[in-house]
Amino acid sequence: MFLIQISSISAQEEPVTGDPHRVAEQALVLGETADSPASGQNSGASIWAIVRMILVLALAAAAIYGVVFLFKKSAKRTVPDDPFLKVLASAHVGSNRYVHIVSVGSKAWLLGASDGGVNLISEIEDKEIIDSMMLEDSKKTAETPGKLQDFLSVIRRMGVPVKATQPGADELRKRRERLREM
Repeated sequence: MFLIQISSISAQEEPVTGDPHRVAEQALVLGETADSPASGQNSGASIWAIVRMILVLALAAAAIYGVVFLFKKSAKRTVPDDPFLKVLASAHVGSNRYVHIVSVGSKAWLLGASDGGVNLISEIEDKEIIDSMMLEDSKKTAETPGKLQDFLSVIRRMGVPVKATQPGADELRKRRERLREM
């Protein structure tokens, strides 16, 4: 067993002379008084430290934003526009499984794609369906890229008939009454 001797510490004790690590409490300066000449210089230094800290934080935020921007830009895959090979329609059918209709010229095929590969399901032989899909695809490419479609056009694309007129005041009152009855 080890014996450790701890001397009692008291605020009233005088420092032991000869020990370079112990100093008197009265010799310690904890804060500067207002009449000291260094206090004016300290406030300027502290303001400069705050400004420098804000600039460093802004620089770090800009650097992080720049790195994220570069990662997003490099992650985008550019799909070359091929006038002959087109994906006319796609549908998600399950976990990492998709069905695509791909056309080359005037022929179209129904393809299944998954993690295991791409499989030919069937050839689409109905000319009217192929022509309507190509017409719809040409409408999509004519729109400005990146423009979001409105909800009405998305519903029409699904094949649901939709009235294009805005409801009037009477129509809104009828809807409100129907909701109150529920």
